[in-house]
Amino acid sequence: MSSHAQRSASRRTMVSASVDVEALARHLFERARRDDTFDDLKRRAAFDRQDAGRLRHWLRAAQAMAAGGRLPPR
Repeated sequence: MSSHAQRSASRRTMVSASVDVEALARHLFERARRDDTFDDLKRRAAFDRQDAGRLRHWLRAAQAMAAGGRLPPR
């Protein structure tokens, strides 16, 4: 496999992994915050530093859970 093909495959894996992390963060957030949506948090994060921090927190928590293999029951 060429180095270009390896980089492309790596990028695809990273993109699909980030999509899975965002989906997990969305699931966790919406389970914990029934009166709010993840999409609303993402919109507010563009304008509010506190919401930007909250968004980073949820994404990092989901990433840590996915990396550790600890996925919540659906």
